Amino acid sequence: MEAPLKLVAITNCPAGIAHTYMVAEALEQKARSLGHVIKVETQGANGVENRLLDSEIAAADYVILAIGRGLNEEDRARFAGKKVYELPISQALKNINQIFEQLPTHSKLFAADSGVRLGNQEVRQGSVMSHLMAGVSAALPFVIGGGILVAIANMLVQFGLPYQDMSKGAPSFSWIIESIGYLGFKFMIPIMGAYIAWSISDKPAFAPAFIVCYLANDKGLLGTQSGAGFLGAVVLGLAIGYFVRYFRKVKLGKALQPLLGSMLIPFITLFVFGVLTYYVVGPFMASIMDGLLHFLNTIPPSMKLGAAFLVGAMLAFDMGGPINKTAWFFCFSLLEKHIYDWYAIVGVVALMPPMAAGIATFIAPKLFTQQEKDAAGSAIVVGATVATEPAIPYALAAPLPMITANTLSGGITGMLVIAFGIQRLAPGLGVFDPLIGLMSPVIPFYAVLAAGLALNITLIIVLKGAWLKHSARKLAAKQDVAHEI
Repeated sequence: MEAPLKLVAITNCPAGIAHTYMVAEALEQKARSLGHVIKVETQGANGVENRLLDSEIAAADYVILAIGRGLNEEDRARFAGKKVYELPISQALKNINQIFEQLPTHSKLFAADSGVRLGNQEVRQGSVMSHLMAGVSAALPFVIGGGILVAIANMLVQFGLPYQDMSKGAPSFSWIIESIGYLGFKFMIPIMGAYIAWSISDKPAFAPAFIVCYLANDKGLLGTQSGAGFLGAVVLGLAIGYFVRYFRKVKLGKALQPLLGSMLIPFITLFVFGVLTYYVVGPFMASIMDGLLHFLNTIPPSMKLGAAFLVGAMLAFDMGGPINKTAWFFCFSLLEKHIYDWYAIVGVVALMPPMAAGIATFIAPKLFTQQEKDAAGSAIVVGATVATEPAIPYALAAPLPMITANTLSGGITGMLVIAFGIQRLAPGLGVFDPLIGLMSPVIPFYAVLAAGLALNITLIIVLKGAWLKHSARKLAAKQDVAHEI
């Protein structure tokens, strides 16, 4: 394409952390190199940034959508009538050149209600996983804020401040801070269930799901030893969401129809699922959670280490992909039950692939391209704050050695985390977690991280070196054959 184009784009990913901004930067750099004008709106963890104006969309020749969690109805309406090139954000980095080459041939006219998708997304809009990620995204601020407050309270006590609850008179400041923090853990479950239901069928489902999920985790009301936990939030959030979706299709006539969403749906949904939860769903889910907690608390050490290897390997395998998120979700879901050692595996292993790749480029620069060397500093810094995605370009360049190195070192490091009794209270700031009280004990954390990084770097250098030599020999053999012919 010779003439410069006016382009607009949106990037988003399920977590809203690394992929969202990495792809936005890549699109901007490539567009500038081709002489095009582009503006990219990012829909990440910080909310919508660099929002596209209606006038900019109207003037654009093409719209690029690199998305991992779909678009809402408002966004689809914004691009109605535009030529849209849509692809999964997981494919954007490795196909950045093809995106611009294929704009004329692969773009499709976008209708507001078309929901057109080109290819399979990691988290497809309208899928069950997209609804679950909506719930997780809503719950994260609760557990992050609450976890940091609990950590601060523990630090204050360690510094010598008194810890006294209300039963002994006026409560101490450390107790107040800790109690506020634990409210975050308490409400993250009903918030998650409410946003899962809201993602499926909008506002009418929100209040019933919140109240019912709160009920399912109130041991006093249910008379159970444990609440339904994250599992209950998932089941009830999905059930209420789909129930309300079909309920909204009921036609009641002009007089009663306005009352459907504001009164009838919340009342009937809350009544039906409230009763079901009290008598059936709540106790049943609570018994399942009791069984899971009992298993985790009584699992033999050898089995626990084996499970830790599996979790660590899954976290490192696809660097923010579906396997990584499955392991992350399992570990994260245990925080509400005050089980912190499994989430500590996330806090260590998620740091390693990007940091190890970046450090390895400085130790063995001959194994990496100039582009990989230029990205090394960013990979180390971003990776240190628990965003695994910066390791993806390194893995794409040499999949077999890089993924093997990451997976093996991640599994072994997961075992070390459990063996040393490391715990993590909540999501935080990666390598700085011990300094703000979210990760403990401090010295074992840094020792295990250093050991894991050393192993990961060593495996990268050894395996990638062997892989490059093997590739060079194969290329030389092909050239010899071609020369003989």
